[in-house]
Amino acid sequence: MSDHGLTLQALHSDLDALRVAVEDENHAEAERIASEHDQRLREFIQACGAQSAANGLRNLLALQQQLMGEMLKRRDIAATHLRAGRQSVRAASAYNQTESLA
Repeated sequence: MSDHGLTLQALHSDLDALRVAVEDENHAEAERIASEHDQRLREFIQACGAQSAANGLRNLLALQQQLMGEMLKRRDIAATHLRAGRQSVRAASAYNQTESLA
């Protein structure tokens, strides 16, 4: 396998590892993997040239887009939980105020 093939394989492995870190909610590890992936991707494009790299990156881009979609869904779910938590706190506070007036 060529150096470019090995690098593409490493880039795919990065995304697999990033997916696992996100699923495990290991944010520090996800940040580290994303940073290393970004650096490896930039080096790959520089070594191959943009046109040559484009051919090898099509599948990688599809995987990245899928992972980003999953991350956005997780963000939206977390935001929903945060809003529900804030609403519960406000309701409990209102209840306590009402109870103290009685």
